[in-house]
Amino acid sequence: MTVDILRAVAEEAQADNIDYMLVGATARDILLTHVLGLAPTRATRDVDFAVAVKDWSQFAALRTRLVARGSFEEAGILQQRLYYKGEKGDLEYQLDLVPFGGVSQGTSEIAWPPDMKIIMNVAGYDDVLAAAELVTFAPGFDGKVVSLAGLAILKLVAWSDRGRENPRDAYDLVHLIDNYTAAGNQDRVYGEDGVIEEGEYDPELAGVFLLGRDMQRMASMQTPAVLQKIIGHDFDRLAIDMTRSVRHLEDAEQRVQSRLRLLQRALASIEVA
Repeated sequence: MTVDILRAVAEEAQADNIDYMLVGATARDILLTHVLGLAPTRATRDVDFAVAVKDWSQFAALRTRLVARGSFEEAGILQQRLYYKGEKGDLEYQLDLVPFGGVSQGTSEIAWPPDMKIIMNVAGYDDVLAAAELVTFAPGFDGKVVSLAGLAILKLVAWSDRGRENPRDAYDLVHLIDNYTAAGNQDRVYGEDGVIEEGEYDPELAGVFLLGRDMQRMASMQTPAVLQKIIGHDFDRLAIDMTRSVRHLEDAEQRVQSRLRLLQRALASIEVA
């Protein structure tokens, strides 16, 4: 059923020349599990798309076209959310559409209409879209999926927005940090200048530094500063949330804090050409 949702969003977005990418837990699972063969983390029935729209009218029209297909229904006052019910109406898959681009009016935030009181941070979305990966969802059907480094950027930004209510983005960040070396980056950990040394010759730790470096590379000039501010301002709270997902491990708190500091150092580092 996930492919049906992906296809519907892709078709309706392309009908109005809207660039899009799959983000969130479904993107994580497609990249880590289905493409790279790593063990899955928490299960999800949610599908999240980020859509680059020029204005709120274009976003509303996209939602209207999806509902008109007959397999989606609205979610009350939640403008970003639709529910996929399937052709028979017996399913319940959550679809969230995150608008960015022109609706941010040149800032790193969007204000949801009509009263513009609900603010959402969309820092880094343009950068991440530019680095999105093309993945085959089904034979003859390809679509853009956020890269793992891009997903780490979005998870940090999302945690800064909603972490006090729900720490799930911190849990996902831990999973990305712990698996970045195994996610096809073994050769890069040893081959890129300074990476294995930054990890004190531990390939898993070196992968944390490489992740931070990749996040920095894909980001525009402003985004790394935003990420550093998020970590620096709320380091303790972020570390606590991250630790909850690995509390079964020995020295979990120290383990998380050391990795988070390594990620922070990579985001602040300047590569010399």
